[in-house]
Amino acid sequence: MLKIKSILVSLLAIAALTSCSNENDEDPGVDGGVGYDVAYISISVTNPKVPGSRASGEQEALPAESAVKELYVITFNTGKVVTKDADATKYATVLGTGSFGTNSGITTPNTPIKVGTDTKYLLVVANPGAQLKGRLDAIAAGATYATINAMITVPTDNAKLNNAYLVDEVVHSNGCAMINVGFYDESNLEWEDECLLDVADKIILAKDYKTDAQAQNAAKSNPATLEIERLAAKLEVMIDGSLAVGPFEDGTNASLGQFDFGNWAIDYYNSLLFPFAKKTTTASSHTTGFYKSNFYTVDPNFTTAGGTEYLTGIVKNTLNTDREPLVEWAAKSTTAGENYKYCIENTMAEGYQKFGAATRLVLKGKYAPWKNDADFTLGDDWYRLPNGTSSVNFKNFDQLLAAYTPAKAKATNSEAMTAQEKLLVSACELFYNQIKSELTTNDPGDFASLTQAIIDANNIENGGELCKEEGCIYWYPKSLNYYYYEIRHDNAANSYMEYGKYGVVRNNYYTLTLTKVNGNGTPWYPGGGPEDPDEEEDIDKKGAYLHFEIKVAPWIYWTTNFEI
Repeated sequence: MLKIKSILVSLLAIAALTSCSNENDEDPGVDGGVGYDVAYISISVTNPKVPGSRASGEQEALPAESAVKELYVITFNTGKVVTKDADATKYATVLGTGSFGTNSGITTPNTPIKVGTDTKYLLVVANPGAQLKGRLDAIAAGATYATINAMITVPTDNAKLNNAYLVDEVVHSNGCAMINVGFYDESNLEWEDECLLDVADKIILAKDYKTDAQAQNAAKSNPATLEIERLAAKLEVMIDGSLAVGPFEDGTNASLGQFDFGNWAIDYYNSLLFPFAKKTTTASSHTTGFYKSNFYTVDPNFTTAGGTEYLTGIVKNTLNTDREPLVEWAAKSTTAGENYKYCIENTMAEGYQKFGAATRLVLKGKYAPWKNDADFTLGDDWYRLPNGTSSVNFKNFDQLLAAYTPAKAKATNSEAMTAQEKLLVSACELFYNQIKSELTTNDPGDFASLTQAIIDANNIENGGELCKEEGCIYWYPKSLNYYYYEIRHDNAANSYMEYGKYGVVRNNYYTLTLTKVNGNGTPWYPGGGPEDPDEEEDIDKKGAYLHFEIKVAPWIYWTTNFEI
Protein backbone atom coordinates (compact mmCIF):
# COMPACT_ATOMS: atom_id res chain seq x y z
CA MET A 1 0.00 0.00 0.00
CA LEU A 2 1.13 3.49 -0.77
CA LYS A 3 1.09 6.64 1.27
CA ILE A 4 1.51 10.23 0.19
CA LYS A 5 4.44 11.67 2.12
CA SER A 6 5.16 15.02 0.50
CA ILE A 7 5.08 17.27 -2.50
CA LEU A 8 8.42 18.83 -3.44
CA VAL A 9 8.05 22.34 -4.81
CA SER A 10 10.64 24.50 -6.56
CA LEU A 11 10.12 28.11 -7.57
CA LEU A 12 12.43 30.09 -9.85
CA ALA A 13 12.55 33.28 -11.85
CA ILE A 14 14.03 32.77 -15.29
CA ALA A 15 15.23 34.58 -18.49
CA ALA A 16 16.78 37.92 -19.12
CA LEU A 17 15.64 41.20 -17.59
CA THR A 18 14.72 44.22 -19.68
CA SER A 19 18.00 45.83 -18.70
CA CYS A 20 20.17 42.81 -19.60
CA SER A 21 23.78 43.62 -20.48
CA ASN A 22 25.14 44.07 -23.99
CA GLU A 23 27.32 41.03 -23.32
CA ASN A 24 24.24 38.88 -22.80
CA ASP A 25 22.50 40.40 -25.84
CA GLU A 26 25.38 39.27 -27.98
CA ASP A 27 25.59 35.79 -26.41
CA PRO A 28 23.57 33.27 -28.50
CA GLY A 29 23.25 31.04 -25.41
CA VAL A 30 21.12 33.53 -23.47
CA ASP A 31 17.33 32.91 -23.49
CA GLY A 32 14.57 35.47 -23.37
CA GLY A 33 14.75 39.06 -24.47
CA VAL A 34 13.75 42.59 -23.62
CA GLY A 35 10.78 42.67 -21.25
CA TYR A 36 10.92 38.93 -20.52
CA ASP A 37 10.83 38.20 -16.79
CA VAL A 38 9.01 35.20 -15.31
CA ALA A 39 9.09 32.71 -12.46
CA TYR A 40 8.55 28.99 -12.53
CA ILE A 41 7.25 26.32 -10.17
CA SER A 42 8.26 22.67 -10.45
CA ILE A 43 6.32 19.98 -8.57
CA SER A 44 7.39 16.45 -7.70
CA VAL A 45 5.26 13.89 -5.86
CA THR A 46 6.99 11.48 -3.49
CA ASN A 47 5.20 8.16 -2.88
CA PRO A 48 7.34 5.50 -1.20
CA LYS A 49 6.76 2.00 -2.52
CA VAL A 50 6.90 0.54 0.99
CA PRO A 51 5.88 2.11 4.32
CA GLY A 52 9.46 2.27 5.55
CA SER A 53 10.00 4.13 8.81
CA ARG A 54 6.79 5.67 10.12
CA ALA A 55 5.35 6.83 13.39
CA SER A 56 3.73 4.26 15.63
CA GLY A 57 0.02 4.08 14.93
CA GLU A 58 0.13 5.59 11.46
CA GLN A 59 -1.81 3.59 8.90
CA GLU A 60 -0.62 3.14 5.34
CA ALA A 61 -3.07 4.17 2.66
CA LEU A 62 -4.48 2.18 -0.20
CA PRO A 63 -3.01 3.09 -3.62
CA ALA A 64 -6.29 4.71 -4.69
CA GLU A 65 -6.27 6.82 -1.51
CA SER A 66 -2.81 8.18 -2.31
CA ALA A 67 -3.23 8.69 -6.05
CA VAL A 68 -2.85 12.26 -7.29
CA LYS A 69 -4.74 12.47 -10.56
CA GLU A 70 -5.29 16.23 -10.72
CA LEU A 71 -3.32 18.91 -8.92
CA TYR A 72 -4.27 22.57 -8.59
CA VAL A 73 -1.39 24.95 -7.89
CA ILE A 74 -2.29 28.40 -6.50
CA THR A 75 0.28 31.02 -5.55
CA PHE A 76 -0.04 34.16 -3.40
CA ASN A 77 1.95 37.36 -2.87
CA THR A 78 3.06 38.77 0.48
CA GLY A 79 -0.48 40.02 1.16
CA LYS A 80 -1.86 36.49 0.56
CA VAL A 81 -3.62 37.69 -2.58
CA VAL A 82 -3.53 35.35 -5.57
CA THR A 83 -0.86 35.98 -8.16
CA LYS A 84 -0.08 34.43 -11.54
CA ASP A 85 2.21 34.72 -14.51
CA ALA A 86 1.30 37.73 -16.64
CA ASP A 87 0.48 35.54 -19.63
CA ALA A 88 -1.74 33.08 -17.72
CA THR A 89 -5.52 33.25 -18.16
CA LYS A 90 -6.34 31.63 -14.81
CA TYR A 91 -5.03 31.93 -11.28
CA ALA A 92 -4.90 28.16 -10.73
CA THR A 93 -2.53 26.02 -12.75
CA VAL A 94 -3.90 22.50 -13.20
CA LEU A 95 -1.60 19.53 -13.61
CA GLY A 96 -2.71 16.03 -14.53
CA THR A 97 -1.07 12.72 -13.73
CA GLY A 98 1.08 12.96 -16.84
CA SER A 99 2.59 16.23 -15.62
CA PHE A 100 4.27 14.80 -12.56
CA GLY A 101 4.54 11.05 -13.01
CA THR A 102 2.80 8.10 -11.41
CA ASN A 103 2.34 6.92 -7.84
CA SER A 104 4.60 3.89 -8.24
CA GLY A 105 7.59 5.43 -6.56
CA ILE A 106 9.60 8.58 -5.98
CA THR A 107 9.43 10.85 -9.01
CA THR A 108 11.84 13.60 -9.93
CA PRO A 109 10.90 17.26 -10.39
CA ASN A 110 9.22 17.88 -13.70
CA THR A 111 9.14 20.69 -16.25
CA PRO A 112 8.45 23.92 -14.36
CA ILE A 113 5.29 25.92 -14.87
CA LYS A 114 5.13 29.69 -14.90
CA VAL A 115 4.01 31.61 -11.82
CA GLY A 116 3.99 35.28 -10.86
CA THR A 117 7.35 36.87 -10.04
CA ASP A 118 5.81 38.22 -6.81
CA THR A 119 5.06 34.71 -5.52
CA LYS A 120 5.67 34.15 -1.82
CA TYR A 121 3.16 31.49 -0.69
CA LEU A 122 1.95 28.25 -2.19
CA LEU A 123 -1.26 26.21 -1.89
CA VAL A 124 -1.89 22.91 -3.65
CA VAL A 125 -5.15 20.97 -3.87
CA ALA A 126 -5.23 17.42 -5.20
CA ASN A 127 -8.32 15.80 -6.68
CA PRO A 128 -10.83 18.47 -5.57
CA GLY A 129 -14.51 17.53 -5.37
CA ALA A 130 -17.13 19.29 -7.47
CA GLN A 131 -17.74 22.24 -5.13
CA LEU A 132 -14.09 22.97 -4.42
CA LYS A 133 -13.13 22.42 -8.04
CA GLY A 134 -15.69 24.99 -9.15
CA ARG A 135 -14.29 27.48 -6.67
CA LEU A 136 -10.71 26.96 -7.81
CA ASP A 137 -11.63 27.25 -11.49
CA ALA A 138 -13.36 30.56 -10.77
CA ILE A 139 -10.54 32.28 -8.83
CA ALA A 140 -10.47 35.95 -9.91
CA ALA A 141 -8.07 38.84 -9.47
CA GLY A 142 -7.98 40.06 -5.88
CA ALA A 143 -9.01 36.74 -4.37
CA THR A 144 -7.27 35.94 -1.10
CA TYR A 145 -6.42 32.83 0.82
CA ALA A 146 -9.51 33.50 2.96
CA THR A 147 -11.67 33.64 -0.19
CA ILE A 148 -10.49 30.24 -1.33
CA ASN A 149 -10.69 28.71 2.14
CA ALA A 150 -14.27 29.83 2.80
CA MET A 151 -16.86 27.31 3.93
CA ILE A 152 -18.08 24.77 1.38
CA THR A 153 -21.68 23.58 1.46
CA VAL A 154 -22.43 20.27 -0.21
CA PRO A 155 -25.94 20.66 -1.63
CA THR A 156 -28.69 18.14 -1.00
CA ASP A 157 -29.21 15.66 -3.82
CA ASN A 158 -32.78 14.41 -3.65
CA ALA A 159 -32.14 12.07 -6.57
CA LYS A 160 -29.84 9.94 -4.42
CA LEU A 161 -31.33 7.26 -2.21
CA ASN A 162 -29.17 7.99 0.82
CA ASN A 163 -26.76 10.56 2.22
CA ALA A 164 -23.55 8.94 1.02
CA TYR A 165 -23.49 11.44 -1.88
CA LEU A 166 -22.18 13.97 0.64
CA VAL A 167 -18.90 12.06 0.71
CA ASP A 168 -18.39 12.66 -3.03
CA GLU A 169 -16.88 16.04 -2.22
CA VAL A 170 -13.96 14.46 -0.40
CA VAL A 171 -13.73 10.95 -1.95
CA HIS A 172 -14.89 10.43 -5.53
CA SER A 173 -14.08 8.69 -8.80
CA ASN A 174 -11.03 10.91 -9.30
CA GLY A 175 -9.53 10.07 -5.92
CA CYS A 176 -9.32 11.55 -2.42
CA ALA A 177 -9.40 15.34 -2.16
CA MET A 178 -6.21 16.60 -0.47
CA ILE A 179 -4.72 19.93 0.58
CA ASN A 180 -1.71 21.40 2.44
CA VAL A 181 -1.32 19.87 5.90
CA GLY A 182 -0.37 23.06 7.74
CA PHE A 183 2.39 23.60 10.26
CA TYR A 184 3.00 22.66 13.87
CA ASP A 185 4.93 25.17 15.97
CA GLU A 186 7.15 22.95 18.11
CA SER A 187 8.36 25.86 20.22
CA ASN A 188 4.82 26.83 21.28
CA LEU A 189 3.37 23.31 20.91
CA GLU A 190 0.47 24.44 18.77
CA TRP A 191 -0.71 24.35 15.19
CA GLU A 192 -0.53 27.51 13.10
CA ASP A 193 -3.79 28.95 11.85
CA GLU A 194 -3.04 28.73 8.12
CA CYS A 195 -1.48 26.19 5.80
CA LEU A 196 0.23 28.29 3.10
CA LEU A 197 3.83 27.31 2.44
CA ASP A 198 6.30 30.21 2.45
CA VAL A 199 8.54 29.70 -0.59
CA ALA A 200 10.24 33.09 -0.65
CA ASP A 201 13.66 31.57 0.03
CA LYS A 202 13.20 29.12 -2.84
CA ILE A 203 12.86 31.74 -5.57
CA ILE A 204 15.76 31.68 -8.02
CA LEU A 205 16.06 34.83 -10.06
CA ALA A 206 16.53 34.45 -13.78
CA LYS A 207 19.08 37.27 -13.85
CA ASP A 208 21.52 35.04 -12.00
CA TYR A 209 21.56 32.45 -14.80
CA LYS A 210 22.37 32.55 -18.49
CA THR A 211 20.03 29.79 -19.65
CA ASP A 212 16.65 28.37 -18.89
CA ALA A 213 18.14 24.96 -18.21
CA GLN A 214 20.59 26.31 -15.66
CA ALA A 215 17.88 28.10 -13.75
CA GLN A 216 15.59 25.04 -13.74
CA ASN A 217 18.39 22.80 -12.50
CA ALA A 218 19.14 25.26 -9.72
CA ALA A 219 15.48 25.23 -8.68
CA LYS A 220 15.35 21.43 -8.68
CA SER A 221 18.36 21.31 -6.39
CA ASN A 222 16.69 23.67 -3.91
CA PRO A 223 13.20 22.22 -3.33
CA ALA A 224 10.69 23.15 -0.66
CA THR A 225 8.80 20.30 1.01
CA LEU A 226 5.03 20.44 1.22
CA GLU A 227 2.95 17.75 2.91
CA ILE A 228 -0.67 17.20 1.92
CA GLU A 229 -3.52 15.40 3.68
CA ARG A 230 -6.93 13.99 2.78
CA LEU A 231 -10.10 15.93 3.61
CA ALA A 232 -11.97 12.69 4.35
CA ALA A 233 -12.13 10.55 7.48
CA LYS A 234 -12.24 6.75 7.22
CA LEU A 235 -14.14 4.30 9.46
CA GLU A 236 -14.44 0.55 9.81
CA VAL A 237 -16.06 -1.71 12.40
CA MET A 238 -14.38 -4.89 13.61
CA ILE A 239 -15.56 -7.72 15.87
CA ASP A 240 -13.37 -8.85 18.73
CA GLY A 241 -12.88 -12.62 18.66
CA SER A 242 -13.68 -12.79 22.36
CA LEU A 243 -16.86 -10.72 22.08
CA ALA A 244 -18.84 -10.98 25.31
CA VAL A 245 -22.60 -10.59 25.49
CA GLY A 246 -24.26 -9.11 28.54
CA PRO A 247 -25.73 -7.89 30.75
CA PHE A 248 -23.99 -10.11 33.25
CA GLU A 249 -25.24 -11.52 36.52
CA ASP A 250 -23.84 -9.63 39.50
CA GLY A 251 -20.72 -11.33 40.79
CA THR A 252 -20.64 -13.90 37.99
CA ASN A 253 -19.67 -14.20 34.38
CA ALA A 254 -23.04 -15.69 33.46
CA SER A 255 -24.31 -13.93 30.36
CA LEU A 256 -27.91 -12.76 30.21
CA GLY A 257 -28.03 -12.23 26.47
CA GLN A 258 -27.20 -13.60 23.03
CA PHE A 259 -26.09 -11.47 20.09
CA ASP A 260 -25.37 -11.83 16.39
CA PHE A 261 -23.78 -8.84 14.62
CA GLY A 262 -25.51 -7.88 11.36
CA ASN A 263 -24.08 -4.77 9.71
CA TRP A 264 -23.39 -1.09 10.32
CA ALA A 265 -23.88 2.32 8.73
CA ILE A 266 -22.83 5.92 9.19
CA ASP A 267 -25.83 7.77 10.56
CA TYR A 268 -25.45 11.56 10.71
CA TYR A 269 -23.40 13.17 7.94
CA ASN A 270 -21.74 16.57 7.88
CA SER A 271 -22.47 18.65 4.76
CA LEU A 272 -20.13 21.56 5.53
CA LEU A 273 -16.36 21.80 5.43
CA PHE A 274 -13.42 24.12 5.08
CA PRO A 275 -10.83 23.19 2.44
CA PHE A 276 -8.23 23.71 5.16
CA ALA A 277 -9.53 23.49 8.71
CA LYS A 278 -7.62 25.07 11.56
CA LYS A 279 -5.99 22.43 13.73
CA THR A 280 -5.91 22.48 17.52
CA THR A 281 -4.02 20.12 19.80
CA THR A 282 -5.71 17.46 21.91
CA ALA A 283 -4.71 15.47 24.97
CA SER A 284 -3.69 12.36 23.06
CA SER A 285 -0.02 12.17 22.24
CA HIS A 286 1.26 11.17 18.83
CA THR A 287 4.70 9.88 17.99
CA THR A 288 6.47 12.16 15.54
CA GLY A 289 5.81 11.05 11.99
CA PHE A 290 3.67 12.55 9.27
CA TYR A 291 2.15 14.80 11.95
CA LYS A 292 4.09 16.36 14.82
CA SER A 293 1.09 16.36 17.13
CA ASN A 294 -2.35 14.83 17.38
CA PHE A 295 -5.05 17.32 16.42
CA TYR A 296 -8.73 18.23 16.26
CA THR A 297 -10.07 20.57 13.57
CA VAL A 298 -12.47 23.50 13.61
CA ASP A 299 -15.15 22.76 11.03
CA PRO A 300 -18.10 25.04 10.13
CA ASN A 301 -20.33 23.29 12.67
CA PHE A 302 -17.86 24.24 15.38
CA THR A 303 -19.23 27.11 17.49
CA THR A 304 -19.34 28.41 21.02
CA ALA A 305 -22.17 30.81 20.22
CA GLY A 306 -24.87 28.61 21.72
CA GLY A 307 -28.25 27.90 20.23
CA THR A 308 -28.52 25.32 17.45
CA GLU A 309 -26.07 26.74 14.91
CA TYR A 310 -24.01 23.58 15.13
CA LEU A 311 -26.90 21.56 13.70
CA THR A 312 -27.04 23.45 10.40
CA GLY A 313 -24.65 21.16 8.55
CA ILE A 314 -25.94 17.82 9.79
CA VAL A 315 -27.89 15.66 7.35
CA LYS A 316 -29.74 12.78 8.97
CA ASN A 317 -30.56 9.46 7.44
CA THR A 318 -34.24 9.10 6.66
CA LEU A 319 -36.61 6.15 6.46
CA ASN A 320 -38.29 4.92 3.30
CA THR A 321 -41.90 3.79 3.00
CA ASP A 322 -41.31 0.43 4.71
CA ARG A 323 -39.46 2.19 7.55
CA GLU A 324 -36.07 0.77 6.56
CA PRO A 325 -33.43 3.53 6.63
CA LEU A 326 -32.03 4.78 3.34
CA VAL A 327 -28.43 3.95 4.16
CA GLU A 328 -25.59 1.92 2.72
CA TRP A 329 -25.08 -0.91 5.17
CA ALA A 330 -21.58 -2.33 5.57
CA ALA A 331 -20.70 -5.80 6.84
CA LYS A 332 -18.60 -6.32 9.94
CA SER A 333 -14.87 -6.81 9.40
CA THR A 334 -12.84 -9.70 10.67
CA THR A 335 -9.70 -8.46 8.90
CA ALA A 336 -8.61 -4.81 8.85
CA GLY A 337 -9.43 -3.07 5.60
CA GLU A 338 -12.23 -5.40 4.47
CA ASN A 339 -15.21 -3.07 4.88
CA TYR A 340 -14.86 0.65 5.47
CA LYS A 341 -16.69 3.90 4.81
CA TYR A 342 -15.60 7.50 4.27
CA CYS A 343 -17.19 10.66 5.63
CA ILE A 344 -16.62 14.40 5.84
CA GLU A 345 -14.95 15.40 9.09
CA ASN A 346 -17.31 16.53 11.83
CA THR A 347 -16.03 18.24 14.99
CA MET A 348 -17.63 20.23 17.80
CA ALA A 349 -16.63 22.87 20.30
CA GLU A 350 -16.16 21.97 23.95
CA GLY A 351 -19.55 21.99 25.63
CA TYR A 352 -21.40 21.59 22.30
CA GLN A 353 -20.82 17.90 21.73
CA LYS A 354 -24.48 17.15 21.18
CA PHE A 355 -26.22 13.99 19.99
CA GLY A 356 -27.67 15.91 17.07
CA ALA A 357 -24.36 17.38 15.98
CA ALA A 358 -22.05 14.37 15.80
CA THR A 359 -21.44 11.83 13.08
CA ARG A 360 -22.24 8.45 14.58
CA LEU A 361 -22.49 4.76 13.77
CA VAL A 362 -25.64 2.66 13.79
CA LEU A 363 -25.34 -1.11 14.19
CA LYS A 364 -28.01 -3.61 13.24
CA GLY A 365 -28.00 -7.14 14.64
CA LYS A 366 -29.94 -9.78 16.50
CA TYR A 367 -30.20 -9.72 20.28
CA ALA A 368 -32.31 -11.80 22.64
CA PRO A 369 -32.16 -12.10 26.41
CA TRP A 370 -31.76 -15.39 28.24
CA LYS A 371 -31.73 -16.65 31.78
CA ASN A 372 -31.41 -20.26 30.75
CA ASP A 373 -31.32 -22.12 27.46
CA ALA A 374 -35.08 -22.68 27.43
CA ASP A 375 -36.10 -19.01 27.60
CA PHE A 376 -35.36 -17.16 24.36
CA THR A 377 -34.35 -18.28 20.88
CA LEU A 378 -32.16 -15.85 18.94
CA GLY A 379 -33.87 -15.07 15.65
CA ASP A 380 -37.43 -15.41 16.97
CA ASP A 381 -39.78 -12.52 17.69
CA TRP A 382 -39.77 -11.35 21.28
CA TYR A 383 -41.45 -8.51 23.17
CA ARG A 384 -40.64 -6.05 25.92
CA LEU A 385 -42.71 -3.97 28.35
CA PRO A 386 -40.55 -0.86 28.89
CA ASN A 387 -40.65 0.40 32.47
CA GLY A 388 -37.17 1.42 33.53
CA THR A 389 -35.66 -1.04 35.99
CA SER A 390 -39.02 -2.84 36.13
CA SER A 391 -39.07 -3.64 32.41
CA VAL A 392 -40.17 -7.16 31.51
CA ASN A 393 -39.08 -9.25 28.51
CA PHE A 394 -41.39 -11.85 26.95
CA LYS A 395 -39.84 -14.65 24.93
CA ASN A 396 -42.79 -14.87 22.53
CA PHE A 397 -46.27 -13.49 21.91
CA ASP A 398 -47.97 -16.35 23.78
CA GLN A 399 -46.09 -15.39 26.93
CA LEU A 400 -47.06 -11.72 26.48
CA LEU A 401 -50.72 -12.64 25.94
CA ALA A 402 -50.64 -14.89 29.00
CA ALA A 403 -49.58 -11.92 31.14
CA TYR A 404 -52.12 -9.56 29.52
CA THR A 405 -55.20 -11.77 29.94
CA PRO A 406 -55.40 -11.89 33.78
CA ALA A 407 -54.37 -8.24 34.04
CA LYS A 408 -57.14 -7.25 31.63
CA ALA A 409 -59.65 -9.28 33.65
CA LYS A 410 -59.01 -6.98 36.60
CA ALA A 411 -59.84 -3.90 34.52
CA THR A 412 -63.38 -3.77 35.90
CA ASN A 413 -61.83 -3.33 39.35
CA SER A 414 -58.96 -0.95 38.72
CA GLU A 415 -58.09 -0.85 42.41
CA ALA A 416 -57.13 -4.50 42.20
CA MET A 417 -54.64 -3.83 39.40
CA THR A 418 -51.01 -3.08 40.17
CA ALA A 419 -49.29 -0.19 38.42
CA GLN A 420 -47.33 -2.72 36.36
CA GLU A 421 -50.53 -4.49 35.28
CA LYS A 422 -52.13 -1.18 34.26
CA LEU A 423 -49.05 -0.33 32.23
CA LEU A 424 -49.06 -3.77 30.60
CA VAL A 425 -52.70 -3.56 29.54
CA SER A 426 -52.39 -0.08 28.05
CA ALA A 427 -49.09 -0.99 26.31
CA CYS A 428 -50.57 -4.13 24.73
CA GLU A 429 -53.66 -2.33 23.49
CA LEU A 430 -51.53 0.50 22.08
CA PHE A 431 -49.45 -2.15 20.31
CA TYR A 432 -52.57 -3.47 18.56
CA ASN A 433 -53.67 0.05 17.57
CA GLN A 434 -50.21 0.72 16.08
CA ILE A 435 -50.12 -2.39 13.90
CA LYS A 436 -53.77 -2.86 12.99
CA SER A 437 -53.44 -0.85 9.76
CA GLU A 438 -50.93 -3.53 8.65
CA LEU A 439 -53.27 -6.43 9.49
CA THR A 440 -54.75 -6.91 6.02
CA THR A 441 -55.21 -10.64 6.67
CA ASN A 442 -57.41 -11.92 9.51
CA ASP A 443 -57.53 -8.80 11.65
CA PRO A 444 -59.03 -10.15 14.92
CA GLY A 445 -60.33 -6.75 16.09
CA ASP A 446 -58.49 -6.47 19.40
CA PHE A 447 -55.27 -7.42 21.18
CA ALA A 448 -56.89 -10.24 23.17
CA SER A 449 -57.65 -12.14 19.94
CA LEU A 450 -54.27 -11.52 18.32
CA THR A 451 -51.79 -14.36 17.76
CA GLN A 452 -48.25 -14.70 16.49
CA ALA A 453 -49.60 -16.66 13.52
CA ILE A 454 -51.75 -13.67 12.48
CA ILE A 455 -48.78 -11.32 12.86
CA ASP A 456 -46.60 -13.61 10.76
CA ALA A 457 -49.25 -14.03 8.05
CA ASN A 458 -49.33 -10.27 7.44
CA ASN A 459 -45.57 -10.00 6.73
CA ILE A 460 -45.25 -6.63 8.43
CA GLU A 461 -42.07 -4.85 7.31
CA ASN A 462 -39.80 -3.57 10.12
CA GLY A 463 -42.60 -3.77 12.65
CA GLY A 464 -40.39 -2.55 15.46
CA GLU A 465 -40.56 0.92 13.89
CA LEU A 466 -44.38 0.86 14.23
CA CYS A 467 -44.14 0.33 17.97
CA LYS A 468 -41.72 3.04 19.03
CA GLU A 469 -44.43 5.31 20.44
CA GLU A 470 -43.95 5.90 24.14
CA GLY A 471 -46.05 3.56 26.26
CA CYS A 472 -46.22 0.83 23.60
CA ILE A 473 -44.98 -2.76 23.81
CA TYR A 474 -41.64 -3.05 22.04
CA TRP A 475 -41.68 -5.71 19.33
CA TYR A 476 -38.36 -7.20 18.20
CA PRO A 477 -39.19 -9.02 14.92
CA LYS A 478 -36.73 -11.87 14.35
CA SER A 479 -34.78 -10.47 17.34
CA LEU A 480 -33.87 -7.33 15.31
CA ASN A 481 -32.06 -4.69 17.40
CA TYR A 482 -30.48 -1.34 16.48
CA TYR A 483 -27.70 0.38 18.42
CA TYR A 484 -26.03 3.76 17.99
CA TYR A 485 -22.52 4.77 18.95
CA GLU A 486 -21.07 8.28 19.20
CA ILE A 487 -17.53 8.08 17.85
CA ARG A 488 -14.71 8.98 20.22
CA HIS A 489 -11.83 10.90 18.68
CA ASP A 490 -9.53 11.50 21.63
CA ASN A 491 -9.26 8.46 23.88
CA ALA A 492 -7.27 10.43 26.44
CA ALA A 493 -10.12 12.91 26.92
CA ASN A 494 -12.00 11.46 29.88
CA SER A 495 -13.50 14.53 31.53
CA TYR A 496 -17.14 15.41 31.05
CA MET A 497 -17.63 16.92 27.57
CA GLU A 498 -13.90 17.47 27.24
CA TYR A 499 -12.66 19.26 24.14
CA GLY A 500 -11.96 16.88 21.27
CA LYS A 501 -13.57 13.90 22.98
CA TYR A 502 -16.07 13.13 20.21
CA GLY A 503 -16.06 13.63 16.47
CA VAL A 504 -14.31 12.48 13.31
CA VAL A 505 -11.32 14.36 11.91
CA ARG A 506 -9.84 14.59 8.41
CA ASN A 507 -7.13 12.14 7.39
CA ASN A 508 -7.90 10.02 10.45
CA TYR A 509 -8.68 6.32 10.13
CA TYR A 510 -11.00 4.99 12.85
CA THR A 511 -11.20 1.28 13.53
CA LEU A 512 -13.91 0.45 16.07
CA THR A 513 -13.77 -3.01 17.57
CA LEU A 514 -16.92 -4.28 19.27
CA THR A 515 -15.88 -6.00 22.50
CA LYS A 516 -19.05 -6.28 24.57
CA VAL A 517 -22.84 -6.15 24.18
CA ASN A 518 -24.47 -4.99 27.41
CA GLY A 519 -28.11 -5.56 26.54
CA ASN A 520 -30.89 -4.91 24.09
CA GLY A 521 -31.01 -1.98 21.72
CA THR A 522 -34.18 -0.61 20.17
CA PRO A 523 -36.37 -2.41 17.61
CA TRP A 524 -36.45 0.75 15.46
CA TYR A 525 -33.74 2.63 13.60
CA PRO A 526 -32.49 5.27 16.11
CA GLY A 527 -34.31 8.57 15.86
CA GLY A 528 -37.55 9.82 17.35
CA GLY A 529 -38.24 6.96 19.73
CA PRO A 530 -38.80 7.27 23.50
CA GLU A 531 -35.39 5.73 24.28
CA ASP A 532 -33.49 7.87 21.77
CA PRO A 533 -31.58 10.92 23.00
CA ASP A 534 -32.78 14.42 22.26
CA GLU A 535 -30.67 16.25 19.68
CA GLU A 536 -29.84 18.90 22.25
CA GLU A 537 -28.63 16.44 24.90
CA ASP A 538 -24.96 16.39 25.75
CA ILE A 539 -23.43 13.16 24.54
CA ASP A 540 -21.97 12.47 27.99
CA LYS A 541 -25.41 12.61 29.62
CA LYS A 542 -26.34 9.11 28.51
CA GLY A 543 -24.42 5.89 28.81
CA ALA A 544 -23.57 4.56 25.38
CA TYR A 545 -25.05 1.29 24.22
CA LEU A 546 -21.72 0.31 22.76
CA HIS A 547 -18.24 -0.19 24.04
CA PHE A 548 -15.56 0.13 21.37
CA GLU A 549 -11.84 0.00 21.32
CA ILE A 550 -10.96 2.79 18.89
CA LYS A 551 -7.78 3.30 16.92
CA VAL A 552 -7.17 6.47 14.95
CA ALA A 553 -4.03 7.13 12.92
CA PRO A 554 -2.66 9.29 10.14
CA TRP A 555 -4.26 8.28 7.60
CA ILE A 556 -4.33 8.65 11.32
CA TYR A 557 -5.34 5.34 12.91
CA TRP A 558 -7.41 5.36 16.13
CA THR A 559 -8.72 2.20 17.77
CA THR A 560 -11.30 1.87 20.47
CA ASN A 561 -13.17 -0.90 22.22
CA PHE A 562 -16.88 -0.33 22.51
CA GLU A 563 -19.79 -1.91 24.30
CA ILE A 564 -23.45 -1.99 23.34
